[in-house]
Amino acid sequence: MFSSLTLNCVLLLLQLLLARSLEDAYTVEVGKNAYLPCSYTLPPNGRLVPVCWGKGPCPLSQCTDQLLSTDEKSVTAKKSSRYQLKGNISKGDVSLTIESVTLADRGTYCCRIQFPGLLNDKKVDLKLDISEPETQTLVTLHDNNGTKISTWADEIKDSGETIRTAVYIGVGISAGLALALILGVLILKWYSYKKKKLQNLSLITLANLPPGGLANTGAGRIRSEENIYTIEENVYEMENSNEYYCSISSQQPS
Repeated sequence: MFSSLTLNCVLLLLQLLLARSLEDAYTVEVGKNAYLPCSYTLPPNGRLVPVCWGKGPCPLSQCTDQLLSTDEKSVTAKKSSRYQLKGNISKGDVSLTIESVTLADRGTYCCRIQFPGLLNDKKVDLKLDISEPETQTLVTLHDNNGTKISTWADEIKDSGETIRTAVYIGVGISAGLALALILGVLILKWYSYKKKKLQNLSLITLANLPPGGLANTGAGRIRSEENIYTIEENVYEMENSNEYYCSISSQQPS
């Protein structure tokens, strides 16, 4: 008999563990409606099954801090009008809607579907997290004419970041132009230096030439000029002879 009792206790614990589902988490912002899903399949006879919703993990029986309950037809009890069953109850949809949630609604909720029979209940634990909305600060500014301008602090922050980015871009462009100008000046100075150095080398070469070399250079230049004059005179004589030839050939015999 003792062994039979022990076996029944073990089976009871296993059934409790299997009947209890894993806890699901849902996050809702303050002031909005929370939706906690829960449903079941109707038995073959089509009769609805009593359901209860409570705040806190599902106990061995019933619901802790009961918020809402139904019988085989409709909702029979409700702690507040904020708790609603907006699903199709006749098809087994007993999902809970909590309207206009607050931070006090944070916690674990139990959906218990009370099937007939010992330890046949379906238990679903759902965790509800409440998040606070992002706060925005309204800032009042004054323009040069004394007119009030109201804007959100986030917009001012965004505009400040935009201005900061534009300043960074402008500084980068200015630095690039200044660098290009410096490089241009350095290149110009380097070119002037090389040109002046070549001119100095030419003067030094001429200064180091011997006198004979200078005389030969001058004589060669004079001979070149004489050759030019000679060529020009020959060209002139050739042009005159052509004119003379043309004048003779233009005469007709009498």
